[in-house]
Amino acid sequence: MLNTKFCLIQEFDNLELFRAKAIHYNYDRHSHPGYSIGVIESGVGGNYYRGSTYLAPPKSIVLMNPEEVHTGYSAKELPLTYRMFYPSTDLILQIAREAQITETPYFKDAVVQNEVLAKKIFYLHKILERSQNSLERQSLLVEVFSAILYRYSGISLPSVQLKQEHQAVHLVKEYLYDNFSSNISLEQLVQITNLNRYYLIRVFRQATGMPPYAYLNQIRMRLAKQFLRQEMSIADTAIAVGMSDQSHLNRHFKRVFGITPGCYRQGATN
Repeated sequence: MLNTKFCLIQEFDNLELFRAKAIHYNYDRHSHPGYSIGVIESGVGGNYYRGSTYLAPPKSIVLMNPEEVHTGYSAKELPLTYRMFYPSTDLILQIAREAQITETPYFKDAVVQNEVLAKKIFYLHKILERSQNSLERQSLLVEVFSAILYRYSGISLPSVQLKQEHQAVHLVKEYLYDNFSSNISLEQLVQITNLNRYYLIRVFRQATGMPPYAYLNQIRMRLAKQFLRQEMSIADTAIAVGMSDQSHLNRHFKRVFGITPGCYRQGATN
């Protein structure tokens, strides 16, 4: 039985997202023109690759290089649930260049154990499936793929001289405040700072403790409180701060403040 979902994201050079849920399935020998990056959610993934058999338990990461032949199957008679990215070689090379990686990335290990990074890969997959927030999607993609390349391509992370970049951080903060209700893209921040995407995210995170999309979300939630105190409806507040709808506001508001907008509005206006 094969229970799967597939989608294609054109903005990231036709990045393919694939999700399989509770399957018992054997894939024939095949290869992909680009890279393969995935995470096992449950069950055990089996893979015959480079002349050896690899088993990937839950929370493990699967990494494969372009054009390398492999199989795939649910091992140990367990239903297998996993998520995969199939990025083009051009997309990976672009991210590598921005992260100051000069050589072509090559994954030495087909299966690796890194629970923290596995959670980030899983979260990125979910965000790309459901979120229309351009800044969040673009920032997470660059951060997560860069982390994978540095961790598993044997490359040292370059240092960041933060003191030279205070002006860039200021410009980004100012832009986020001035355009909080818009669907801001990472490319817009690149244009106003003249930094590449990877470096911009690192500098901003070091200065503020969070990436630009999280900082934008914080601005929106603080303004949502202000609008709710002024007795604006929850639905109107959601639109005013740039959220897609009321449920979108509810989800983020509760994550930040621990209560729903309705509960906050009731307590603030009584």
